[in-house]
Amino acid sequence: DFLGSLEELMQKMNTEGAAVQGSGWVWFGLDKELKRLVVETTANQDPLVTKGSHLVPLVGIDVWEHAYYPQYKNARAEYLKNIWTVINWKYASDIFVKHNRDLNEF
Repeated sequence: DFLGSLEELMQKMNTEGAAVQGSGWVWFGLDKELKRLVVETTANQDPLVTKGSHLVPLVGIDVWEHAYYPQYKNARAEYLKNIWTVINWKYASDIFVKHNRDLNEF
């Protein structure tokens, strides 16, 4: 689970994303059952829901080499460091608010 600052979230997701072996994703999501924010990883093309239907993706970062190779070559860590400049926080916030309303309180 995750409770912390934006900088801590970025660090945790970057660390988890860099540790994915081969292809996969790192996710920041809402666990609707436990009513908490989580950071999870999935292998290959697997979406967050493969870890449970109670998980709602807020931000997903593709760590497959095809996502960053043209610009970053094999430098996944550099890609992860820079991906934060293009994250759509408005969309993530809208999804969180929608599901937060569904939960009545977070």
